[in-house]
Formats: sequence, structure tokens, C-alpha cells
Amino acid sequence: MKHALKTFALLTLVCASPAALADTPKPATPAPASTATKPAPAKPAACRPSGGVLFEIDHRAEPDAKVAVSTIKVFNNGAWTKDGAGADGKALPQTSGCYAKADVQKLKTTLAGAEWKVTTKPPCERESSSFVVYQVNGKPVFTRKLCNGQDLDDKSRTKLMAAIDQVEGTVPATPE
Repeated sequence: MKHALKTFALLTLVCASPAALADTPKPATPAPASTATKPAPAKPAACRPSGGVLFEIDHRAEPDAKVAVSTIKVFNNGAWTKDGAGADGKALPQTSGCYAKADVQKLKTTLAGAEWKVTTKPPCERESSSFVVYQVNGKPVFTRKLCNGQDLDDKSRTKLMAAIDQVEGTVPATPE
């Protein structure tokens, strides 16, 4: 009798209509692993550059100089970007981030009150192929270049150095 029941069950399964089998749940198969790269998560609106450039540090070089260059921009809303190129001239990936409101306020306070008075003295004999242009609120305030004979008044130099320390201390360095 047991043998007859097994045979009947087997025949019922084999003879079942395709429609009846379609209703039979199928075992779950794992989805194939995706080889596509996930897109980068969108930046929160607060970290998208806006409100104009508060402070910019632009490491430049003379034409044909084989040195790395970079530009760091800190925007009024706290967003920052860093673009650059290696000594070979090839562009590096942009890096970016966002400062806390308190850090942006600290930077604004640091830069406030500087007169940006440039003094001139006789230049020295050495030359450099690289230089740095500093901008505040979109306006160039000082260009630092070895032996160009220019310097800032004491108050402005102190404020500029504090701003540089704050920004370059938090933005990742450019690879050489």
C-alpha cells in the first residue's frame, strides 16, 4: 500500500498541468553580484558650494614648471573644494567637504580687520617657479613668492597665517 501511495504521488506530480506548477513557489535564488560601481552619495545641500568664495589658497607655478599645483576654496556656507594637478600636469580628483558653522565663523573672524597692506623691499637674487595667491571674498589680497620683495603688514600677516593654518590643517594634502 505504501508503494502504491508513493507511485500515485509521483504520477500526480509528473502529470500536473504547467499552470498548476506555475503556482508552486520556487526557491529563491540569490541575485547576481553587481559589477557596476555605486554612484557617490549626493552631498547635502549645506555642503554644496554657495554664497561666494570666502577664502582661497591658490598654489600656482610658472609656465613649464614641473611642480604640483592646487587650489583650495572655502565658501561662505562652509563648503570647501580642492582641485589640483600633479607635477606631471595631470589633474587630480577633486576633494571636498564641509566646515561646521562655528569653523566658518572663526575663519571670517580671523580674516576680518586685515588691511592687506603690501610693503615692498628690494628683492633677493633667488627665483622660484612656484608661488601662492591668497584671496579673500573673491579678491586677491597677497601673492607669496620667494624673493619677490613683497610682504604684508604685521596684522594682516598674522591673520593670513592663522587662516592658512585653519584651512590647510583640515584639507587633505595634495599628493606630489
